[in-house]
Amino acid sequence: MTATGTPGWIDVDLTMPGTEYRALLEAALRLKSLPQQDKRVLLDGRAVYFMFFNQSLRTRSSFHTGLEKLGGHAVHLDPANGIYTPALPGQEIPYATERVSDVAQVLSQYGDAIAIRMYGEPAGWVYGGANRFIHEFAKHADIPVINMECDRFHPCQALADAMTMHEHTGGDLRGRKLTISWAYSGSWHKPVAVPQSALLSAAKLGMEITLAHPPGFELDPEVMAAAQGFAAESDATIRLTHDFEDGLAGSELVYAKSWCSLDMLPADRSGTVDEAGMTALFDKHRDWRVDERAMALAAPGAAYLHCLPADRDQEVTDAVIDGPGSLVFRQAANRLHAQNAVMTRLMNPAGMP
Repeated sequence: MTATGTPGWIDVDLTMPGTEYRALLEAALRLKSLPQQDKRVLLDGRAVYFMFFNQSLRTRSSFHTGLEKLGGHAVHLDPANGIYTPALPGQEIPYATERVSDVAQVLSQYGDAIAIRMYGEPAGWVYGGANRFIHEFAKHADIPVINMECDRFHPCQALADAMTMHEHTGGDLRGRKLTISWAYSGSWHKPVAVPQSALLSAAKLGMEITLAHPPGFELDPEVMAAAQGFAAESDATIRLTHDFEDGLAGSELVYAKSWCSLDMLPADRSGTVDEAGMTALFDKHRDWRVDERAMALAAPGAAYLHCLPADRDQEVTDAVIDGPGSLVFRQAANRLHAQNAVMTRLMNPAGMP
């Protein structure tokens, strides 16, 4: 909820109870199965303002296309060139920026939701800075604010992943073995949002989770504690290992991707990333790569997942990501359906199936 009492979609992976999350997953699956003619009236006349501070293929195209299919209208606001860049107090530049509180209140007069994607450089690489920026919008908006990915969470991706795993396994995910693993990339720039949201989602769904990463790639302690709490409620299990092969052993679903080291990020905007330390840490673990030999350690018929874009031949080989066990393009397809459920829930809850 925002400060004004308007529902939003920012930290839902961290805050939404497991029972409510599981109900949303079921509703998203039902919404996906509805005939198109029944969907196109769900958000008739609604307008959503989209702000992308980072590059985007799947998020931008799936949100815009999905909203149009629901009868709504997408308005793209370019925060770098198309509008005065929204800024927090103390970060303003005369005639180049506009305070977030003002932007949020203005857009609330015109449309029905605001969706924001921000992480990394636009927030000065300060962990949690982008998340706080989106919360500032929610604080001053009278319409829902949607987190399309920040430096802490990627709730839309997590819901799409849950839909994909549910469809792949044929139903209830309780007891299914999922590995969330770090994987090597030649770039250190990917945030921890995806693994953190995936962990929290899987914990709510009662899965047997193995979190695998080298030392130095630990996730947010608050997220880890919350995941353990959700696991206790759903009978999920969470196992941590720093051994790549041990992490894959017996897994039915292998979700392996790169993420940065929180230890190497600056404490505030006056600091800088320890790029040399980050690169050295990454290079030390180049062998954390998903190839056919690695997948052979998992359970027979194990599936491979990745949020995309994947760094091919670094995080994963072509043989795996293009192979019969890959679910990556089904995940991408489900982004549209998961986000349609989110938008319908926020702007027309009576229309949810």
